[in-house]
Amino acid sequence: MARSKILDITNDLQDDSGSVLWSFIQGEQNEFPITLNFLATAFGGYTYEAVVVEGYNIYGIDSMPTDVMPNGVEVSLIVRVPVYKGDWSSITEYSREDVVLYNNVYYKLFSGVDRVSAITPDVDPLWEEHQPNVVYVQFPKELSTGPVWSVQPTPVSPVRGFFELRVTEPDGGVYTRTWKPLRGVVEIRFSPTALVPDV
Repeated sequence: MARSKILDITNDLQDDSGSVLWSFIQGEQNEFPITLNFLATAFGGYTYEAVVVEGYNIYGIDSMPTDVMPNGVEVSLIVRVPVYKGDWSSITEYSREDVVLYNNVYYKLFSGVDRVSAITPDVDPLWEEHQPNVVYVQFPKELSTGPVWSVQPTPVSPVRGFFELRVTEPDGGVYTRTWKPLRGVVEIRFSPTALVPDV
């Protein structure tokens, strides 16, 4: 059988679902869940890093930057992993976002602080089923204003930066792996309230 030419590529052995777009009005603050399909659980010592770097925006022009801003702003985002409390217990205090395991199903507390209840998570309305391979990326309201990006959004043109999430497994295995499962663009649009000082 004849061998194929090295440049006749027919299989992509490592692909992704494409780049993402996060669109915000300047001053918005949100947290978004990210499902990491290559992990069984997000707990257990993984390192999560998410960053946004300022794009080479042009004032008053609505165009996608094709490069990063020289000496531009680089922002590290918080990646939150819910606190895993182990097997559920009726005498343990749980707070909002705590995760437990009950009958081989993960549950996350929807509401409450230092809550103790004998009602099991599968029937308690304050618990909801949870996928243990989900992390949450937090975008702060000061994303483009503290520190200030070189170009700010106008009523006719947003500004954009580049986003990436990196996941590194704990040391101690045969070979410590690092994944970059999510990349894309962060778009920040004009906001009149961002121009008015807080009263």
